[in-house]
Amino acid sequence: MEFNINKDEFVKGLFRVQNIVEKKVTMPILLNVLLDAQGKDLSITATNLEVGLKGVHPAEIIKDGKATLSAKKLYEVIKELPEKKISLKLKENQWVEIFSGKSLFNIMGLSADSFPSLPVFEEDDFIGADLVVFKEMIEKTFFAVSSDETRQNLTGVFFLQKREGEEKTLKMVATDGYRLSMIDRPLNTEVKGLEKGILLPKRGLAELSKLLDEGGEKIWIKLKNNNFIVKKEGVVLIMRLLDSEFPDYRQVIPLKTKKHIRIKRTQFMESLKRVSILSSEKTKGVKFHFSKDTLELTAYNPDLGEAKEEITVEYKGEDLTVGFNARFILENLNILNSDDVLLDLEDGISPSIIRPDNDEKHTCVVMPMRI
Repeated sequence: MEFNINKDEFVKGLFRVQNIVEKKVTMPILLNVLLDAQGKDLSITATNLEVGLKGVHPAEIIKDGKATLSAKKLYEVIKELPEKKISLKLKENQWVEIFSGKSLFNIMGLSADSFPSLPVFEEDDFIGADLVVFKEMIEKTFFAVSSDETRQNLTGVFFLQKREGEEKTLKMVATDGYRLSMIDRPLNTEVKGLEKGILLPKRGLAELSKLLDEGGEKIWIKLKNNNFIVKKEGVVLIMRLLDSEFPDYRQVIPLKTKKHIRIKRTQFMESLKRVSILSSEKTKGVKFHFSKDTLELTAYNPDLGEAKEEITVEYKGEDLTVGFNARFILENLNILNSDDVLLDLEDGISPSIIRPDNDEKHTCVVMPMRI
């Protein structure tokens, strides 16, 4: 293997895979990236056996071949090299020579033959999806995914295709048992295998979100042998689906509520941030007291003191006091795009709904807490 490549292109490809590579592994090869020089392109591949990514980059290939090198060390070396042109050459015993300007590195790699293969798939049957819409759906559900690995069925986002009459939609739902976020968006075509829903892993979605942040207009998606495959302009991301059953999210979404409040989102966020400074570090509990056109926020910490703030809201119902984890409310408010938010409550112990006033297809649910 021998090739020349532009530094910026190489850095871009290596940066993409940094978080996929495992920090603690039982297989040393998983610390490496696979460099595959063929024809006129260099492909850079990384996998942790759950998420895999392969990017294809233009390069001047002098000799076809493969090599694997430490993903972290290779990235650190390449991004510091002084010249735009970088040359790599595979030598004996898996050593790789890296040359740029007056800089010369020799790095020891591992045999490319031991690098795990990504799942094989056919190039047909991919369905095009709007990149911006897909990115929005991930952003508005990802925050609610559980980080508790003992509850695997909550450590991913439920992804479902629905059809009601002529209307087809994609739905994403995430919950950690304390809050839930659900969003629907129109679908122009149908994705085979999504009719009953699948569970996309948190880690794979994190990598997909970063890929979508690079920009573009379209992505192509496909299900194949328990893998969710995403293609985007010279890169393929493959994530293994979670083998768990997502809970029935419909049971926790209130169908009817008696109390309805409209609040200015920015004012609500700023007030809640200030008051929550004196809330418990562990529970982040803040008391919400609703009265006519008024919301009073109160936090008390025996070691620090008390905070209280009043804001004007639109509310005509009976007085109501309820406690919430301030962090959960703030995370919800942070991903809403509307000027006003609607808060629907039944009482002080039932799930509460938070949603933007301009999007009935996005619903957040937060469980109250005792304070």
